[in-house]
Amino acid sequence: MTAARPASRARISPRALLARASRIRLVLLDVDGVLTDGRLYCGAEGELMKAFDVRDGYGIVLLRDHLDFGVISGRPGKATRARLEELRVKHVIFGQADKLAGYSQLAHLGVADDEVAYMGDDVNDLPLLRKVGLSAAPADAMPAVRAAVHFVARAPGGRGAVRELCDLLAAARGLGPDHG
Repeated sequence: MTAARPASRARISPRALLARASRIRLVLLDVDGVLTDGRLYCGAEGELMKAFDVRDGYGIVLLRDHLDFGVISGRPGKATRARLEELRVKHVIFGQADKLAGYSQLAHLGVADDEVAYMGDDVNDLPLLRKVGLSAAPADAMPAVRAAVHFVARAPGGRGAVRELCDLLAAARGLGPDHG
């Protein structure tokens, strides 16, 4: 038997959170600390490896026919690119520590700021988190980030936080537990 999880630590009322979530058309994610736990595994030949949570990936899979997904990450990597291709993430911006600059590269999509959700975990994410319609953070995000966002997941980065965001977005659309 597993212990019950506490309610999410939303920074706004549940009704306001669902209203914001219902407007979202584009979901953007940081990679390190959000889709992964932020740790880098270094192999003997200098290769870097990361761990991705299948629950996070499945949340994306269940919603990708309803919403567009993208990442803005300061660190490129073969493992990350392979995982994002597997998940059919449409918009990938690597090598961009300035998240607002990365976001501006997506202006051609014509999606209004209030129709964008972004999940980040560190202080370089704050400018973009303050700009979008729905800002989110994993449970283990930096304190300044947790204090600034609309939604704080119960799970840490790379361990189900993205799935919680996907479930929130699905609920706001009236999609069932299988997001269908």
